[in-house]
Amino acid sequence: MTVYVDSLFVLNALINLILLLGSARMGGAPVCRGRIAAAAAFGGLYAVGCVAPGLEWLRGTAARLAVMAGMLLIAFGWRRGTVKLGALFLGLSAAFGGLMLAMLHVFGVSLTLLGGVAYYPVSGLALLLTAAAVYILTRTVFARLAEHTGGELVPITLRCGPKTVKLTALRDSGCTLKDPVTGRGVLVAEWQTARALLPPEAAAPLSAAQFSRPADLLPRLSSKAAGGRWRLIPYRAVGTAGGLLLAMQCDQMEVGKQTVSGALVAFSPTPLSDGGGYTALIGGRI
Repeated sequence: MTVYVDSLFVLNALINLILLLGSARMGGAPVCRGRIAAAAAFGGLYAVGCVAPGLEWLRGTAARLAVMAGMLLIAFGWRRGTVKLGALFLGLSAAFGGLMLAMLHVFGVSLTLLGGVAYYPVSGLALLLTAAAVYILTRTVFARLAEHTGGELVPITLRCGPKTVKLTALRDSGCTLKDPVTGRGVLVAEWQTARALLPPEAAAPLSAAQFSRPADLLPRLSSKAAGGRWRLIPYRAVGTAGGLLLAMQCDQMEVGKQTVSGALVAFSPTPLSDGGGYTALIGGRI
């Protein structure tokens, strides 16, 4: 059997990329595409090494686990959530393998083994389409299953330039607000949080009424306070068919012991808590 090294590398790297992105989406982890791409390439090199003469030891279980750990560390770094992301990556990989076996059965194609490593004798397009199907599942069904059931209060620290604001947020699995551009989760905070994060000249005239008209407020804040940080986020809620919230990108957000760079905070013109026990909502994807 002839194995083309370049095709083997590219195909495995692309599949790893999709599965790592899917794991990040499911686990609510910040997506650093450069790091994920580097991890996917590392996995592609491993696939090539498995068929290289003299490197048979790479096919062992210990080597496989070490390579997977390396991919996760490259993609997500050393933090508590990496273990959870590793479990999600394993689950998605198993789902991908199961779909491929089903495809092989449907088309009557047998699985090929080379040096103890399984190779799928189907076209690269078929493999990529199957991996894409797994990724779509992560953005729909699996992402819902992976969200936190919610209900507890968590401390939040927002940093924007020299300004730092501490909040108490309710973790709510029903809060699924996300940035339509990046797909990342968005923190929802009461409008007074914006006043605390902005310089005095921009914060002084702000009011709840202004935040209820976000499209009118956006140009003024963009010109007075960090123009590139502001955007409008569409949302839907009970009793509201659709609307917009004004959102600002912070330099950093700390959720408990987790740190998220470039997090988006959308500002609600109305109170989020009846009793004032919290002033923000955070979903399961952050």
